[in-house]
Amino acid sequence: MTAKSSDIIKDKRIVQSVAAGTIVITLFTLLSKTLGFVREIIIANLFGTSWRLDAVFIALTPVTTVIGIATGGIIAIFFPIYHELKFKNSEKAVRYAGSLLKLYSLVFILLGIIFYLIPDEIVKLFAPGFSNEILIYAARKLRYLSVLPLINGLQALLGALLRAERYFFQYGIAQLIFNFIAIPVIYLGAPYFSEASYVLAMILGNFFVLILYFSFSRRFFSLKGEFFLSETSQTFKLALPFMFSSSLSTINIVVDKMFVSTLPPGRVSSLQYSTTLLGIISTVVSIFAMTSFTELSEKVAAKDIEGACKRMKKTVTSSLNIAIPLTVWTIVMAEYLIRVVFQRGAFSAESTGLVSTALIGYSALLVIRPISTVSSNFLTTIKKVKWIFYIVPVSITANALFDWILMKPFAHAGVAASTSIVLFMSTFIKVRIVKHYGIEFVPIMRILKQITMAISTGLAIYFLKNILGSVEWLLVGNIVFMTLFIVMAHDELRTTISKIKSFLKKK
Repeated sequence: MTAKSSDIIKDKRIVQSVAAGTIVITLFTLLSKTLGFVREIIIANLFGTSWRLDAVFIALTPVTTVIGIATGGIIAIFFPIYHELKFKNSEKAVRYAGSLLKLYSLVFILLGIIFYLIPDEIVKLFAPGFSNEILIYAARKLRYLSVLPLINGLQALLGALLRAERYFFQYGIAQLIFNFIAIPVIYLGAPYFSEASYVLAMILGNFFVLILYFSFSRRFFSLKGEFFLSETSQTFKLALPFMFSSSLSTINIVVDKMFVSTLPPGRVSSLQYSTTLLGIISTVVSIFAMTSFTELSEKVAAKDIEGACKRMKKTVTSSLNIAIPLTVWTIVMAEYLIRVVFQRGAFSAESTGLVSTALIGYSALLVIRPISTVSSNFLTTIKKVKWIFYIVPVSITANALFDWILMKPFAHAGVAASTSIVLFMSTFIKVRIVKHYGIEFVPIMRILKQITMAISTGLAIYFLKNILGSVEWLLVGNIVFMTLFIVMAHDELRTTISKIKSFLKKK
């Protein structure tokens, strides 16, 4: 067999593995997101959009934000360095993974201590508009959550290690555990702990996921040997600027909450519900980018730039085939979707209006994020993270500016829309930077054609509201959107069905 033939077979194996990994993670994530729907419905039914829930979400914000920033950059840089070491010395790759885990455990513990000692000051930083009563309540919850940095931080690193090793099945199944733990804790704990039952659920659910990740990945890292390798130092050097840039959306959402905390109660939880629901809707889209990063990293490590470019084009094309019709459907059906999912118990019609307008403001993120993520992934794998870092202060400043401009006429919905606008601007810049390195991966004409088709369909369905009754309109509208989705994503649907059939036959 020639070297060229071997490479072709290897490439085919990789593509099939990534495709299979996408399907495996998608199936498990959809199950997890379904349980997430149940969890959010229970939370909405029990607590609605109360000020105490606002306080709990604000208490969680510094924890999730800091951990996202700290691990986001490390994980992104971890992939290319880990794969380079595996090509040269697999034993050193194991020691490198262990070195990162040991060093970062200390960082996570230090963060937890800070959250425990000065929760009041931290809550004031993240929600300057809260009243004193809400601030005290949120600070008390943040103190309880001070154990989460260690739990969630290690969970993120071990999850990345599983994906780097193509343990997609193990990575996916562990995600199910969180909601199996969290839902009973919230439901049974609500009569005793009220909104604080959500805090307890976050701690216990993530702890059990960490235990599973640890058991699945144990063979891929060693806690013995050197505490600090040269590759560990290189990781920190490259990850430092990326820590902020990789979490740009997270930082902007934090800025959003700071502005929204000055509005009447219920607006913070409205943003939280909308971003959670958006995450559920975008599950498949985000998984394409997640699983393809493994292959992209491998191809760059093997100096196969042409293969990397093809992978990027395929990822963006597949993601947008799904994201574009989903985005228009979300905008048109937002109010009815929120009403069906949440409106019961303490979640009133007013809450539905608040959440649906925020969801519409954030909806453009569905289309923009895949392109942004793929751009960042490429710049990360070639270790040119400085470009991404330069975008961060500009984007954060622009987001604060748009928040200030749009909040007055559109309240919290304008704040949500500003995040979409700023991500579009930063993505445009990143695509231009990637093009500078000879990579053109965005099928612009195809995207414009699909967006035009989707918007035309959405407008037609929207105006049908004046002709048809509510039930008839919902039935007709969703049938039309389903048809549009099948037409645009037929290749992805065909591949998914084929992979599932192959998987079942093997079983």
